[in-house]
Amino acid sequence: MPRTASRDQPLSARPVSPRRVRRRTPRPFALRDLPLDGEGPIYDQIYRAVRDAILCGRVAAGTRLPTTRALAAELAISRNTVVAAFEPLVAEGYVVSRVGAGTFVAPQVATRADPASARKLGRSSTRSRVPAKTPSLGSPPRLSRMGQALVARAPRSLYDEDARRAPLPYDFRPCVPDLERLSYEGWRRSLARSAHAVPASSFDYGDPAGLPGLRREIAAYLGRARGIVCGADEIVIVGGLAQALDLATRLFVDPGDRVLLEDPHYLGARRAFEAAGARLVGAPIDAEGIDLSGIPRARLDRCRLAYVTPSHQFPTGVVMSLARRQALLAWASRANAFVLEDDYDSEFRYAGRAIAALKSLDAQQRVLYVGTFSKTLLPGLRIAYVVVPPGLCEAFRSAKWLADWSSPAFEQAALERFLASGDFERHLRRARTCYAASRAALLEAIDRELAPFSPVRHDSRAGLHLLLQLPELPGDRPFDWALAGRRRGLGLYPVAPCHLEGPPGALGFVMGFARLEAAAIARGVRELGQLLAAGAGVGR
Repeated sequence: MPRTASRDQPLSARPVSPRRVRRRTPRPFALRDLPLDGEGPIYDQIYRAVRDAILCGRVAAGTRLPTTRALAAELAISRNTVVAAFEPLVAEGYVVSRVGAGTFVAPQVATRADPASARKLGRSSTRSRVPAKTPSLGSPPRLSRMGQALVARAPRSLYDEDARRAPLPYDFRPCVPDLERLSYEGWRRSLARSAHAVPASSFDYGDPAGLPGLRREIAAYLGRARGIVCGADEIVIVGGLAQALDLATRLFVDPGDRVLLEDPHYLGARRAFEAAGARLVGAPIDAEGIDLSGIPRARLDRCRLAYVTPSHQFPTGVVMSLARRQALLAWASRANAFVLEDDYDSEFRYAGRAIAALKSLDAQQRVLYVGTFSKTLLPGLRIAYVVVPPGLCEAFRSAKWLADWSSPAFEQAALERFLASGDFERHLRRARTCYAASRAALLEAIDRELAPFSPVRHDSRAGLHLLLQLPELPGDRPFDWALAGRRRGLGLYPVAPCHLEGPPGALGFVMGFARLEAAAIARGVRELGQLLAAGAGVGR
């Protein structure tokens, strides 16, 4: 009786036909399977080429790779270079090395492309070996309530999206400082000197509240400039207003809680509260700022937090009156709520004395004051600060620690030096002069070029923007106007998204002026006038 193969026998012991052997034996590895991209060290190129060939299925599982000596001879390079390329492939599990047998492609590696895209990849140039088909998750990801809110209501606004696009010649983007006309030599000096002077120990994990020296300098500056009396222990350094909003929301707002919000308002704050599951209570803005009188007391007193911009309301530019400030503080005390004061650009006032901060009136310790260096210095610095009521300091420090442990030490040290030297306040004086000229040019251009449309400009002689309303034009399609403006090189930012109850009746734009010189402002407003006159195909 002839001997038959058992399932327990090794594959090499089973009688198989020659055809079956040819079909199961992987194609031998050849140099054409190893297209190098010419970028970086040769051992990195070899590593990437072999790894990608395996992942895309161009080199099958079980394929025996050439010896390091043979591959080195074929490529005319050192054997040590090939060994350096193969070591991470073995460590990461792409290939396995068997003593006395050689190196083989691991059997368990899953390919990332189907055969068609793998063949296409093999024919592509060595610098663009990317699969044509992007892998899919297969089914929608299961997101948290916050994740679902972020997807349903995109957190980035029109104002932020335009920062990632190609620059426009006439970009009236609001709330951004100039980065070209102003001198930043003082800041560069602070960076250079800090690089030499900061001890290495400063770069260890630090106090989540920030460097003590920087907090002392900020406390001294606030006392001089904003009328706020506080100690360094009441200040927490954060990564911009966005993190301040995030931390305050974590501490005060549970899903379903009410948050009091100016209407209109800064859209970034609204998105943060919506993502946390808050129920928003809109408070109208008039010539004196936020008006609480029309909100039923029972509804108002269930709000846990209020977000306000009292010194230069965004987007209207209104300054909150003393009576309204006192009413807001009285409500917070009565309702056991807190007020988040966003003092984002109060340093820029072009007539009269600076407006004192709401925090300076806070006898009951109900205000969290947020200041930032994004408008006064550099947006990319990502350093802001929160003056926290003493009873909340430990909670806020703990929330900051949980978010990111501590802020970057080197930038904090440089900023401390910049403040202490007086360079920061000298920079502010130069910036005010520069921005005052741009603001005057914008006001003049609006009056000259847009007169046929009866423009209404809301200007409080402060900040980095003003609100332009055009009552003769309907405001129901603001983004059509913005897109039409882009075709003319205009960056236009409708006020409509800043309203809780939908777009206002009239067309309106938030007009920033800090980054444009007078000549560019004049040309840009002229283009805007032509756009309005032509209708620009709005609604197409």
